[in-house]
Amino acid sequence: MDSNKFTGLSMIIAPVLAILAWIVIGIGVLGGASTGEPTKWIAEIGDNNEVVKYAFPLITVLFLLGIFGLNTVKNSMQGGPGYLLAGFGFFLVALGSAAQLGEVAFTVGTAEAAHSGDMAVASSMFAGAQAAGAIATFTTWVGIFFFGIGILQQKNFTPILGGLMIVIGIFGTLVSLIDYENPLMMIGYLGAVASLVWIGISTLQKE
Repeated sequence: MDSNKFTGLSMIIAPVLAILAWIVIGIGVLGGASTGEPTKWIAEIGDNNEVVKYAFPLITVLFLLGIFGLNTVKNSMQGGPGYLLAGFGFFLVALGSAAQLGEVAFTVGTAEAAHSGDMAVASSMFAGAQAAGAIATFTTWVGIFFFGIGILQQKNFTPILGGLMIVIGIFGTLVSLIDYENPLMMIGYLGAVASLVWIGISTLQKE
């Protein structure tokens, strides 16, 4: 399998599976609990700690597979007018992904502590997860914004795609600054997945 095909497929399949799994687990397993309701969230992930322990890291890896495709796209832009901004955007997204790993680790720790009945530790772990998540989310959205500008400058994809990334980057940044736990953040996530899938399809068509 050549790099274009791998990149395209990873950006199409992995993010879609990740967002579907996140929605199914959130509604079907955790009963719609969210971090906006800390007590309910901690209780639910504690009751389902085995699911959290394995599913959350797997979902994160799937998202990272999709994001990794952005690196290949960025490298293909080298020498072009949009390369520097796309490179800076990817750098920020990569930093956000690292912080996201920290958020997942803290969330798994929260679930384990809650399952064991140690609510003091669970509360501390939850606070750590929220702090890491806020940093990860903000940094990632800003990175997507700059990547979108890079695409507009490079003109290697349709301008509509670049515009979409800019819009969701601004939207996600504003929501994360105002209220990181706001359910509206899901709109941004869906937009990000749509952007990755769009890039993946376009990459496959370039073969």
